[in-house]
Amino acid sequence: MGLQAVLNTQTDFTGEFPTEYAKDGLWRFNENAPDADTMLADSSGKGRKMFVSGWSGTSAGFRNGQKGRHFRMNITNPASEKTYLKVTNDGAIFQDIGERIIVGGWMNPTTYSIGNTYTPIFNTRQGPGQPIFYLSLIRGKPRIMLYNSTGSLILDESVTPPFAFANNGWYFIACVIEPDNKKAQYVIGDRESGVVWTSAALSFTGELNRSCTADLIMGMHAGSYWYAGGFDDWFLDCDSQLTADSLADYFRATIFANGGDTAGEVDALSIPDGVTLRKGSNGAYPESGVLYTRAVEYGLSGTGKISVSGECVPRVTDIPLVETSTSSDLISWSDWAAVGADGKMPSPARAYIRFRVTLTTADAARTPKLTDIQIYDIPKSPYEKIGYARPVVLDSNGAWEAVLENAYGIIVTGEVNGEDTLSFSIPFADAKRKYIDNEKKIQIVDDVYIIRTVTDSKDASGNAVTEVYAEAEFYNLAYSVRKEEKAFDAETADAAMAYALSGTEWKVGTVTVTTKRTWTSTEKNALSILRNVADLHGGDLVFDCPNRLVHLLILNGKDSGALFMYGKNMKDIERTVDTTGLVTRLYAVGADGMTFASINGGKPYVEDFTYSKEIRVSSLDCSAFTNPYQMLEFTRMRLADYCKPTVSYVLNAMDLSVLTGYEHEAWELGDYVRVEDKDLGLSVTTRIVRREYNLQEPWNTVLELSTVLKNLGSSTSKWDNAADSLEGVSVVSSEDIAELVPFNLLRNSRADDGLAYWVSSGFEADGENGASGTASFKAEGVAGMTKSLSQTVYPANRDSYTISAQIASENLKKLSGNSQVGIEIVLEYEDGSTESRFIDLY
Repeated sequence: MGLQAVLNTQTDFTGEFPTEYAKDGLWRFNENAPDADTMLADSSGKGRKMFVSGWSGTSAGFRNGQKGRHFRMNITNPASEKTYLKVTNDGAIFQDIGERIIVGGWMNPTTYSIGNTYTPIFNTRQGPGQPIFYLSLIRGKPRIMLYNSTGSLILDESVTPPFAFANNGWYFIACVIEPDNKKAQYVIGDRESGVVWTSAALSFTGELNRSCTADLIMGMHAGSYWYAGGFDDWFLDCDSQLTADSLADYFRATIFANGGDTAGEVDALSIPDGVTLRKGSNGAYPESGVLYTRAVEYGLSGTGKISVSGECVPRVTDIPLVETSTSSDLISWSDWAAVGADGKMPSPARAYIRFRVTLTTADAARTPKLTDIQIYDIPKSPYEKIGYARPVVLDSNGAWEAVLENAYGIIVTGEVNGEDTLSFSIPFADAKRKYIDNEKKIQIVDDVYIIRTVTDSKDASGNAVTEVYAEAEFYNLAYSVRKEEKAFDAETADAAMAYALSGTEWKVGTVTVTTKRTWTSTEKNALSILRNVADLHGGDLVFDCPNRLVHLLILNGKDSGALFMYGKNMKDIERTVDTTGLVTRLYAVGADGMTFASINGGKPYVEDFTYSKEIRVSSLDCSAFTNPYQMLEFTRMRLADYCKPTVSYVLNAMDLSVLTGYEHEAWELGDYVRVEDKDLGLSVTTRIVRREYNLQEPWNTVLELSTVLKNLGSSTSKWDNAADSLEGVSVVSSEDIAELVPFNLLRNSRADDGLAYWVSSGFEADGENGASGTASFKAEGVAGMTKSLSQTVYPANRDSYTISAQIASENLKKLSGNSQVGIEIVLEYEDGSTESRFIDLY
């Protein structure tokens, strides 16, 4: 998968003129006021600031606009205000004139500027020395004047666009000057209509003044002629790559970009590295806003994939909708189409693409942040099915480089919640051996692998062979940016997955697992965190390499309907019933020695004697858990697997779906299949948990079937030690666990004595309904009111304490972003200082 384009700069989102095309001067006019020297900033990097002559006491000032702020002048009375802008020429501005000069920007003329006979715009006639060019309006029409080194005119022409300039209209006006080709052209665009026009080439004779040292003047000539109106985003490049057609395309590609519109609801100017909702004058963010980006070129050889990066708070801020529209000419555009969860390009493949992105928030004090949009090309594989496919080597851009027709022994090994690798051999003398190198990418149908080891060898007979081992792209997540310790408080799996994948090219895909966990992640890379998430929350972790998505599904697979039996598609089979890891009593120890005994009838363990009446003890290291209720749920989930034997089947089978007429026999990793064998008395539906698929000989594929899944820790890959499995790890003895039942410091904690010992504000004792007893405390929420139940305890000094409570809720709903449901602990230390901690329960 090759990266085709990235939108991640301010100009991508605002449509402002790109800095790289304005190397000799770029004046954005985004300030609120000039600096202490009455100067305006130059964004080109050359430090060519503009001096504002006639700033004080005039109508000159900055106004909000469509591309940030802009500069307005001479609005009241140009003859008396006489405001203009000046860039002092240090002698170097026109020192290196190349093939092409471009100069221009946006202007917002008043009736005064349009109606005058002569209205200066960009002027080099004020000296010192002789001028080089002069842009102006003559009776409302764009005029270009060019000069030689003696100050004589070598071109003086005006042009007539197909639209007339109007008072307070916004117009893009740029001039392209080619000294060697001796021609000049105007490019004029009308923001309101979106029409852009390019004049005919204006020819001249003589030599342009390449030694010009004159200052740059905007809005004035000879102290007698003035411009009244606005300027925005003006640029100068004396050795430009851009042509008149390029400037016209810039106008068309950016006319709809709105990240710089100060009246809009999105903001690409306030921060340098992204787009947020625009904060209002009251300090609040709007509920939603829609960003339009500039259009960019892209070309796809296969299917396109969109990846959007941002920073969001789960269930608070979001980037819920990304849409695309494509065009062949930047004029006619396809209808907007939403990018789905798989990230696939929804619009037809054309020369240009633009984006419409929706940002939302449920909290007026918070905003989502869009950081970049990436466009990938997923080359269409020459093979549609894995059977009989061959490895395809990709180049650095993700395009096909070579199909390895002579590869053999091609094995793709996949495991549910485990490994995903590719191995094959190729004759060393093969002409395409040269394309094989470490870290290059290999495509098998839609999946992409990265070459990790290349082994060249020769036997006693002189036969030389190259053996290749490659890993799925997701293995690179083990080398992600370092992750810091992070706590998750009653969060669903997608929150931790989003944290793990932040800073990578991968995104969270579909998550159907809904369990909530309170735990602390201490792993240092994305892959190890994802493995912990799957282990703690349950489900199948699925890496969608073509689309750079990670899914967590309750079950990844289907009932395929495929049948394996002798004489049809099965050569041999082995059934194993294993009770080595059978456990009937399972302890668990959480953070700081926490157990769930107080909410489990005083027992720090759970039991299940469904298969065996023998007490067989093991324990879980649940040190990541800080919530006993969730730890109890997790332990029960694990015991449900451990309390019965593991039954697995290993068989050599043929993939019949590669044959015409047997397409219905297709199956995938994770699917359920039927296995029948009369001699062994087998008739069972079971799941494919591992496969070693032989691409060259689909009839020699090895399948491992099981009713109990291996966890991700069962993989033997080199990143296996990134996060040890939590399963079956005895961290303390049974005797130690028995001593961990906590003493309850709270008095009347079960409401057996009504509200005795408690300070109540809005709570009542319910003597009919309870969990560990017959009573409980109850409160009904009221909008705008706080209800509380408190008690002060005086414990002896200990290293740690456990807070535990069992709660039930009915139709619980927060009415505002400041609402809270939880437990607040106020700690008072010996020195009299206090500390508050809040445990959020909703």
